[in-house]
Amino acid sequence: MILKSLTLKNFKSYRAETFSFHDRFNLIIGENAQGKTNLLEAIHFLLRFKPFRVLRSEEIISFGATECRLKGEISSEAGFDEINIFLDENHKTLKLNNKIVYNSSKVSGRYNVVTFLPSDIEIVKSSPQVRRRFLDTLICSLAPSHLRDLKQYQRALSQRNAVLARTHSLTQEKIDVWDEQLAQKGSRIISRRLETINKMSPLLEEVYQNTSGTDQKIGIHYDCGVDLSDDIEQSFKAGLRQNFDKDKKRLHTTAGPHRDKISFTISDKDASVYSSQGEAKSLALALRAAEIRMVENMLGKTPVLLLDDITSELDSNRKKFLFRLLQDYTGQIFITTTSIKEILYKGQIRGFHIKDGSVRQKDIET
Repeated sequence: MILKSLTLKNFKSYRAETFSFHDRFNLIIGENAQGKTNLLEAIHFLLRFKPFRVLRSEEIISFGATECRLKGEISSEAGFDEINIFLDENHKTLKLNNKIVYNSSKVSGRYNVVTFLPSDIEIVKSSPQVRRRFLDTLICSLAPSHLRDLKQYQRALSQRNAVLARTHSLTQEKIDVWDEQLAQKGSRIISRRLETINKMSPLLEEVYQNTSGTDQKIGIHYDCGVDLSDDIEQSFKAGLRQNFDKDKKRLHTTAGPHRDKISFTISDKDASVYSSQGEAKSLALALRAAEIRMVENMLGKTPVLLLDDITSELDSNRKKFLFRLLQDYTGQIFITTTSIKEILYKGQIRGFHIKDGSVRQKDIET
């Protein structure tokens, strides 16, 4: 899959720009606060139908404008696609090949994208919620039905919590309908998480050792409130019944995949607590490299890579590992930097120099 071109109108710092991209390596150069990350975010928005993180429409639409538009042309083995996204203060419209897509989850796995961001270290060091989001996002790229289950689970969870909060004379029988839905959707979410962790674990350990130059043992652990040795759906349903009095007292559902903990260990120690900054960076880099391998192995596809100014975050050994990965990579790459000296890639590059809202394009041989 190749993103051939991108046209932006009133997207963040870009009033009206059209980009024609290289099939392999695209370098976005500029000082800080010039719009480099905004361009990566536009590419992510176009291919995944959402920005890097949850943003309000006024944070996406250029200041002073009332709407924004993105248009992209994509070439793949399946043919040629044109994507149009229209966003105003009230709604978003997505068109794929001139047909409106009313439910973006139905096409969420059409294009595969892997991001490398400085904030990736939070996957290692931050809260279990961040790690759940990382794992679920990966699973959604591998199995789009996971997104539908997440949405339906969240809807049932909200309904169950609402019943717990407002019904004083609540009995178990009155909440059984929501327990059934939570158990059905939640068991599928848990099963996919376990399957993905089992497949990622050996890849992660191998990549981490190549990244860090050590033979430290890496582990991924899933702490689930459901008995995994039995039928997961039935165990989940039994757990909801068992927790009914506690949930009723606390006015919310206290167990389920929305509360499960995912953790990483380095040499059997909790990485969120005991890893050094260097170890955490190596693990975050290894997670993204393992993610690429999983997409290639399971889907037979080569994802688009988006790397936002991460070279400045890496020491020389990790930087060499990263560019060995990129040098051998056969897919399309977009990387931002403040200096071309940070780029160790050898070959033809299409450079986009961004300054004061204007973009200058130039092909470079390194």
